[in-house]
Amino acid sequence: MQDSLQNQFIEQLEALYGPWERSTSRFGNATFGKVAADLCVSASQFSKLISGAATEGMYTRSIRNIGRLERERQALQEREEAVAKWEGVAGKLRRQSKRAKRRLVLFSLLALVLGGGIAYFILSQSTALETAAEFEQRHPLTPYFDREFNAAYDSPYLRESEVQAYCPCSAYEGRWSLSAPYKLPLPGNKKPGVYYLGKSADVRMKCSKSDTSRAGKGNVLVAYEYLVNEIWVDTKLTPLSPTYFDKEQKSFTAAFDSLQFEGNPQFKKVATIHSFFIDKFEIYPDAITRSGEPCGRFATDIDEELVRIYEIDLKNVLQNVLGDLNKTDCNPSSNPYCDPNDLQEGESVISFDCMYTIKSENLGMGGGYPYRKGYRLEKQSYSDNLTCTCSD
Repeated sequence: MQDSLQNQFIEQLEALYGPWERSTSRFGNATFGKVAADLCVSASQFSKLISGAATEGMYTRSIRNIGRLERERQALQEREEAVAKWEGVAGKLRRQSKRAKRRLVLFSLLALVLGGGIAYFILSQSTALETAAEFEQRHPLTPYFDREFNAAYDSPYLRESEVQAYCPCSAYEGRWSLSAPYKLPLPGNKKPGVYYLGKSADVRMKCSKSDTSRAGKGNVLVAYEYLVNEIWVDTKLTPLSPTYFDKEQKSFTAAFDSLQFEGNPQFKKVATIHSFFIDKFEIYPDAITRSGEPCGRFATDIDEELVRIYEIDLKNVLQNVLGDLNKTDCNPSSNPYCDPNDLQEGESVISFDCMYTIKSENLGMGGGYPYRKGYRLEKQSYSDNLTCTCSD
């Protein structure tokens, strides 16, 4: 598998830059240093990729980056071809008679002004919408965590010289996401049928150098979690029990498990909720624990008509109901990554079984509501070999 990835890596580099000149450490006219910078890897990591000593994850990311570079080159070539084509048309116009040229120029200018104005309006509106949408969905700490490795900034992640000293948490550093959506009934409303949908989470995890707790050095992670969630209402006001919750078993029914809000005319979205809070993870050989505290939340896309008709107190939902949700009691997760080198981008998941209660009020059900929240590793900051073991 490793040899296959190494061969694929080298073949794609040769297709992009030119033949590998081993005597001069070049691909075509590009030095190893330039290629490493283009791929956003260090010189030592590039050497491992070339020699076959890199991990599978390093090869996968680097091959993906080569594809990105190829697409950029293709886009640049298409732009240059378009410019050349336009210059050819312009030259042909210049060779026409002065009278015909004057007419064409006037017509072209008119078309350019009108078309440019329309295009500018469309693009400006599109850009404004895209910028607003990107801002709404962007992790607040993106500028601090997600710059290129050679950019002029101080990364919050560990340096390569520190990763072994803070193993295994150094393997967990990077970007994580919500592994799967989850839903819950929201108590504390005047009418039944108000639900919470955990939609997405954009998480940045980093090792804590100061808080070692009882887990010990290299076993404590701090996570900054940005969540985008939704509030939905059942327009038929169906009582939670017995349709969706079994009071005897203290568990949700199959009907609730299969319930989909989107595309279901019985349910309407009331608002989008943006939340931010800080997590603390402690890593043990057989388990991972999680605790957290909220740092605020706000609502957007509020359907005021639904709020009025179904008497939904959004302020109470934001301050009290969701406030209690962030304090839910979660059991430790088993740790399938006792060897931190087993962590894989896009595959590794840490899941926590939790119980949600809101003070003494739980729609009269008592005991709260069970749910599972999981985190999926999307991008590791460091994925080379780590030397700590399960007994460390």
